[in-house]
Amino acid sequence: MLITLNQDEISILDRQDPSTRTNGGFQSFLVSLQERLDRDTGEISLTDKDLRRIPQYAFDYAQGGWEDRLNAIFSRSLGPTLGR
Repeated sequence: MLITLNQDEISILDRQDPSTRTNGGFQSFLVSLQERLDRDTGEISLTDKDLRRIPQYAFDYAQGGWEDRLNAIFSRSLGPTLGR
């Protein structure tokens, strides 16, 4: 699925420090999304695995800052349940 992030959503995605790639699943996931983002167009291609992981990370674990980021980044494109 190809979606286009706006500048606010890109800014939220970019809050994840790329050096945290090896700190855990969530950090690694956000860094991988950063790397796949076309910064000229804001487009990012989400795989089926991504589309499963986004709501999983947002809703199936303890709520907090990281989870809130996924809502802020993807709710406009995927809806309030993030495609679930």
